[in-house]
Amino acid sequence: MASPARYEYLISRSGDIIFSLTVGTMAYFLNERDNPRAQNGKSVFELVKRARQKKIDQRELNKSL
Repeated sequence: MASPARYEYLISRSGDIIFSLTVGTMAYFLNERDNPRAQNGKSVFELVKRARQKKIDQRELNKSL
C-alpha cells in the first residue's frame, strides 16, 4: 500500500490559512469597490439581506395561514 502524499505547506501550517483568508477578504472588498453593479444596490451584503428578509416574510405568511 502506498503511503499518502505528504502535504507541502506554502508558508506554514497556520500561515497558509491566514494567508488565504487575507487574500480572499481583500479580493472581496476590491471587487465590491470596483464593481459597478455593487454600487447600484447589488452588493453581496445587500443581496443576502434581501434574501433573508424574503425568507422571514415567507415564514410569517406561512404562520398566518
